[in-house]
Amino acid sequence: MAGRHVRPSNFTFFKTMVTFFAVIMPFLVLPFLIVSEFIVLPEVKPLYMRFPHENPVLARYSPNRLPMGAELGYSRYVVSVMKDMGLALEHFDVWAAQHPGSAVKHIRYMPRPMQKDVANIAVYIRKTNYRIDAKTAWREAAALVHYSAKYGVPSALSTAVAHVESTFNPDALSYKGASGVMQVMWSVHNGLLRSNGIIGTPGGNPLSDPEHSIAAGCLLLSRYIRAYGSVQKAMDRYYGGPSAGYQRRVNSNMARLMNHKATLFD
Repeated sequence: MAGRHVRPSNFTFFKTMVTFFAVIMPFLVLPFLIVSEFIVLPEVKPLYMRFPHENPVLARYSPNRLPMGAELGYSRYVVSVMKDMGLALEHFDVWAAQHPGSAVKHIRYMPRPMQKDVANIAVYIRKTNYRIDAKTAWREAAALVHYSAKYGVPSALSTAVAHVESTFNPDALSYKGASGVMQVMWSVHNGLLRSNGIIGTPGGNPLSDPEHSIAAGCLLLSRYIRAYGSVQKAMDRYYGGPSAGYQRRVNSNMARLMNHKATLFD
C-alpha cells in the first residue's frame, strides 16, 4: 500500500546478518588477532598460590606447582592417614612450631618403614583412646618411633608399654607419683633424665608433655635391657617387681599393634 512503511521480512533480516558476519566481521577482527600475537598476558595463579607467605610450606616450593607428599618427604602411608583424619600435611609444620623440639618435625626424614610405623601408631592410639586428639596422637606416635630408634628399643615394645601404663593419656598420674604416657617417676629419675637432655615441663608435673614422658620411658627401657640382658628382666625393673602379668599385657598389646598394622595397610 502506497505511503505505508513495510517492515522487512524475517528472511531479509537473516540475510543481512549473515552478510555482515561473513563479509564485514573478518575485517574488524583480523587486526586484533594480529596484535594479540605480540601481547603477553600476565599469568593468573590459583588463589591458594597467590599468598605463599601465609603458608610456610608452600613458600619453600616453586610457585608453578603445589608440593605433594613425596616432594615434602612423606610416605603414602602418612599422607593417607592424615587425609583420613581430615588433616593436611601442613599441620606437621604448625605442630612443630607450637611445640619446639617435637618429633613430628622428624617424620619427613624418617625411612619409609618408620613413617609407616608412625602412621600406624597414630591411628592405633586414637582407636585405643578416643579422648586423644589427632595432634597428640601424631606427636606421641612420632615420639615413640623417634626415641625408640634413638635409644635402640623396638617401637612396638615402647608403644605396648605406653598402652599398658596409661592408655596413651599424657595426663595420667599414679598415686606413687609416676606420671605421663610412660608413667615415669620424675623424683627418682630426674638426674638421669636431665643428663640426657630430658629437662621436663616446668610446673607441677614435669612429664606432662607426652613427648618428654615418651623420651624418658624409652631411655629407661633401653638402659634396663642393656643392664639386665633381656627384655623380661628389663620389664621386671620397669614394673618395679615380678611382672609376669604385666608382660602378658605388654605382649598382647604388641600383637594387637602388629595386627592393626597389617589390616590398616593391606
